[in-house]
Amino acid sequence: MERVIPMRCIDRSYRWPERGTEAGNTLVVVLLVLFLLTSLGISYVAVTKGEKQIASNQAIDSEAFQHAEAGITEVLLRMSSNTSQLGPPHWGLAEPGPTYTPGWGRYVIMDPGNSGLDPNASATTSDGLDNDGDAAVDETSERYPETGSRNGAITPLSARLDYPWVKVRYKLNGANQILRFGDHDNNPSTPPRENLVRGVPEIIVTASGRQGAGTKIVTVEAVKWPLPPIPGSVYTEGPITFNGAAFNIDGHDHFAAAPWDTVTGAAPVSGVSTTYDPTTITTTLNSSQLDNIQGSGSDPSVQASNVNLDIQALADGFSQMADITLIGDQNNPSSTGWGSLGDLKIVHITGDLMVSGNLAGAGVLVIDGNFQMGGTINWEGVVICLGDVDVVGGGAAKNIVGALLVQGSIAGNSVVNGNIKVLYSSEMLQQLSMLSKYEISSWIDQ
Repeated sequence: MERVIPMRCIDRSYRWPERGTEAGNTLVVVLLVLFLLTSLGISYVAVTKGEKQIASNQAIDSEAFQHAEAGITEVLLRMSSNTSQLGPPHWGLAEPGPTYTPGWGRYVIMDPGNSGLDPNASATTSDGLDNDGDAAVDETSERYPETGSRNGAITPLSARLDYPWVKVRYKLNGANQILRFGDHDNNPSTPPRENLVRGVPEIIVTASGRQGAGTKIVTVEAVKWPLPPIPGSVYTEGPITFNGAAFNIDGHDHFAAAPWDTVTGAAPVSGVSTTYDPTTITTTLNSSQLDNIQGSGSDPSVQASNVNLDIQALADGFSQMADITLIGDQNNPSSTGWGSLGDLKIVHITGDLMVSGNLAGAGVLVIDGNFQMGGTINWEGVVICLGDVDVVGGGAAKNIVGALLVQGSIAGNSVVNGNIKVLYSSEMLQQLSMLSKYEISSWIDQ
């Protein structure tokens, strides 16, 4: 029998849930979560892709920068080296000096016409200088001449580093004067610095490097460090004695070329500068020898050195760059090709050097052992001897124009008088700075 519930027992205030409300709320939550996760996923992908792109761009920029560095390295090498060091064909770039042209410059290029890729290539049309060597100034087409890159000769093509152009020029002041780096006051106690008078020109090198779609342009300044200041025409760390009165050691400044006249008004250095006891040297001289050593101060000009040269380090540095190296003791070697003014050489003798015939050359002569000076000798430049120097040979002339640096002692043979002239020449020493290498002094990353 069906039971009937009375109406009074039903709670009319209660409302039954509407169908599907909870399911709808759940769907909304799920959609929100899915949207959030999707957004996070998209953001992650975008960030990851961006980081990869940034890393890729950085890698491309880095490789382009390295290629530009390679171009700078080639130009510094070619500006530092002479023809004989680089061999044929002539890859050297530098002007021979000692005079320099303010408007001088060169493009080292991979392919003809690449100098046009330089965004500042047109600057030479309004700089007031003759940049292409045709005696005309600021013509419409004026540009530094192009020369081929050594990198362009490398095969296969894939092995080449991509630096399409490198530009080298002198650093100038506002008056278009060449700035040099060297011993500005010819004072051994002051460091070298930028000046207008002494030293080798400072250069500015700009290189473009490429990698894929990336390009990097880098500019550097470079200098050649001069020889350390030479305080005397002869610098010795040991005793020095001479026989007879045929020798002449002169600390007055002389021109580099024969007849080696004295430079008017130039400040002299010591005839003999020594880290040994100067008094011990002067007391060995008799009255007829006193005025054979001239220079700063009174005769004999023998003074304690105000600098302590590291002769061994100096010899090592030049030996590493030697054009000619002769192994072991040498007795009257041929000096053919040992240099001349305008074509300086570095000659390294790893043992003793004995000369009784003729020897002539120009540049730096490094002798690891002893140096027996006989015969006729004409050397324009610096002689560095790590052993002893013995002067023999009677009336035959022996001339050193520049400086003589001796780690041991200097003596004259007791049988014959040594006829030797050692003449100080700051002009010659400045030219020797050309034998050193250009080194970067500052970077300008563009």
